[in-house]
Amino acid sequence: MFFVNISKIYADGEPSKSEVGFWMGASSPFPGTKTASLLDTTMGFGFFTRFQWPYIFYTEMGVSYSNYLSHSERGLTTIPVYAALAYKLPLELPISFFLKAGGGASYLIVRPSNNEGWDPMGYLGFEVSFVAGRKVRIGLRYDYNQIMERRQKGFYGGTNIPEVYKYLYYSQNLDERLYNPNYYNIIDGHFFHFGLMVSILL
Repeated sequence: MFFVNISKIYADGEPSKSEVGFWMGASSPFPGTKTASLLDTTMGFGFFTRFQWPYIFYTEMGVSYSNYLSHSERGLTTIPVYAALAYKLPLELPISFFLKAGGGASYLIVRPSNNEGWDPMGYLGFEVSFVAGRKVRIGLRYDYNQIMERRQKGFYGGTNIPEVYKYLYYSQNLDERLYNPNYYNIIDGHFFHFGLMVSILL
């Protein structure tokens, strides 16, 4: 009976409001993928907003930033932008569980070729959080991004090679790999983010 009453208090203290927040934590290529063999784990951060709509779902929109390095010259900066539907599990507990699914696009800066642009992205998420003092939500969140490379028709029949490297110029700083179409293998990027989140209920 005591546990039920406490649960009801928490449930009553968590009204359906709009909220804005941020998260910070680990950003990493997904284990077992080609991305994980090329890039290292880094720190990432992001911002999001959420409101209850439609029906029993919440609509969440957000953006994040991660800069991945490696033990070689390779590097990648990602700026994912997404929108998702979130479902709050109907459990009478002091904490809330959210399941999320959606999509969007990610702005990529690929090094050393300095190739950049937008690619479509799929999004999945999971969140465990609780409301403290009726105005602040604190929790942990896990986000998964699948960045889908677009096969644009280009100079080399589909590889997205930067315009500057489509024509061969000779200089003392020439890196011939950047002119080789086989150097630009198009793969989907798989990343996950795990971090601490704080949001304000408006």
